[in-house]
Amino acid sequence: MSRMGHLQSLLVLLFVATQLVWSDSNGQTCLDNFTKGFHDFVLDLDYSVKSGATFLSSPPLHSGRDCMSACCRTLGCNLALAQETDNGEDVINSCFLINCLYEQEFVCKFIRKPGFVNFVTMDVYNKYQATMEKEGEEDHPPIARAGPDVKTQPLQTVVLTGIESLDREGIIRYEWSLLHGDPTVVYEEIPAEDSEADVSHSIEVSNLHPGQYTFQLVVTDTADQQNSATVTITVLSKQETEEHCFAPYKVGRCRGSFSRWYFNPEADDCLEFTYGGCKPNHNNYLTIEDCRQTCKNNLAEKRTTGEHSGKSGRRLQPVCDGHCSPSQFQCAQGCCIDATLECDEHQDCPDNSDEQFCEYYDKGFKKLQTFDIPNNKARCVDMPNTGSCRASFSRFYYDPAVRKCLRFTYGGCGGNGNNFHKESDCMRYCEGVSGSGEVVAAVILGICILVVLAVIGYCVIKKRKSSRRRQPVANTSTLSTTEDTEHLVYNRTTKPV
Repeated sequence: MSRMGHLQSLLVLLFVATQLVWSDSNGQTCLDNFTKGFHDFVLDLDYSVKSGATFLSSPPLHSGRDCMSACCRTLGCNLALAQETDNGEDVINSCFLINCLYEQEFVCKFIRKPGFVNFVTMDVYNKYQATMEKEGEEDHPPIARAGPDVKTQPLQTVVLTGIESLDREGIIRYEWSLLHGDPTVVYEEIPAEDSEADVSHSIEVSNLHPGQYTFQLVVTDTADQQNSATVTITVLSKQETEEHCFAPYKVGRCRGSFSRWYFNPEADDCLEFTYGGCKPNHNNYLTIEDCRQTCKNNLAEKRTTGEHSGKSGRRLQPVCDGHCSPSQFQCAQGCCIDATLECDEHQDCPDNSDEQFCEYYDKGFKKLQTFDIPNNKARCVDMPNTGSCRASFSRFYYDPAVRKCLRFTYGGCGGNGNNFHKESDCMRYCEGVSGSGEVVAAVILGICILVVLAVIGYCVIKKRKSSRRRQPVANTSTLSTTEDTEHLVYNRTTKPV
C-alpha cells in the first residue's frame, strides 16, 4: 500500500475513533432518547429523500447501541437504521443515519422487510405518533396540525393554515396566538372559502422583521376537547439570506438523482437542479414554492452563484479556537467550518479534511439504495376511499386511467393508501403507474361474468318454457327466475358442511 493509502487508512481510523469517544453518562442519556427498535422495516430511501429526508452518513459500526450513539452525535440525526445479522441480538452489518424531518414535518417512509431494525428519537417519534390518524369507536381529542415551518424575507406576507388538523366528529374552532417574537407582528384571520363553513382555519401574517416568530394553534372539537401545535416563521437576516439564497447550488457527493430547487440571484428566481442525495447546503428546496417564499423579494446585496458549488459565493475563514458548535464541521486539526461546506469540492479546512471522507458518504448511500425494496405501488390503483370519519379534508388520489392525481374529500381516518396531502407527493410516488393491466383484466372479467350470467339465464328460461310445454299447469312447481339464479349460484359456490 502506498504512503498515501496508509495515511488515508489512518485518517479513517482516527475519524471512527473520534466518533466513538463518548462518555458513559452522556451515552446513556443519548440511548434513553431513542425508541426501542422496530424490527423488519427498512427505509424507502428514494421516496423519503424525494419528500425531503436527508441521508447523513453510514459509519462502519457493528452494534445497534453504537449506531444510536453515532446518531446522537450527528447534527440533525433522528433515525438510526441498522441491518441485522444472525450473530447476536445487537450485532449489525450496517448502520445508516437519517434526518427524517423536512421543515419539522416527518417525511420518512418505511416498508416491511426482514433483517432491519430502526431506532427513532423519542421527540420525533412522539410528534409523529401524535399526527397519525386514529381509528376506533372512542372519541379521541382532535389532532392539531399547524403546517411546516416557514422561512421568508422581511416585510413579506405568510399564510399559516390549520386545515390539516383533524377530528372524527369535526373541529369547531381554530385559535392562533403568538408565543414568541416581535409583538408588532400583525396576523388576521382569513375568512373560510366555503360559504357553508363559518370556521376560519388560516391566518395571514405581516409586518415581519428579521428574527423568529412562533405561533401556536389550538383546535377544539365538538366535545370541547382541545389539542395544540406550533409553527415557526424565520425571517432571514442579510447574512442568512446569503447562506439560504446566494450560496451556489450543491449537488453533493452522493450519486442519487433528485429534483430540487435553488435561488439564482442573477435570474432573481428559483431554478431546478439535480441533487445527489446527501450533504446539501442551505440553498436547497423541495419545491419552487418553498424556494420563492424564502428568497424572492430579498433586500440583501446580490452576489453571483457561479456555475456550480465551490466556484464562488461567500466563504468564511475557518475558526481555529477548538470549540465547534453543532452546526459546524470540525477539521482534523481542530478548526471549525460551516457543516454545509463539507464535501463541496472546495478545500475549506487547512488540512483538507473536509474533503477526505466524501467517498464514504456515497458508498453508504449506494448500499442503502441497493436493498431490494418491495414494490408497494399497488396503492396507486386503489379507488379513493373517504374513510369512516366525518371531517372534510382535501386530499389527492392517483387515477391510473388518466395517469394523474385528482382531488377528493377525505373524512380524517381509515381509507386506504391512495391518499396524499399534496398533488406533488402523489405524482412523485405514483408517476408512471398505468394500472392498464389491472383495469383491462377487471373489464374482461366483468364482461365474462355478464356473458356467463346471460347464458345461464337463457338456458333457465328455455328449460322453463320447454317444461311448461311438456307438463300440465296444475302439476307445475316453477321457481321464480330469482330463485333459480340463487339456486345455481349456491350449488356452484357453496360446499357442503
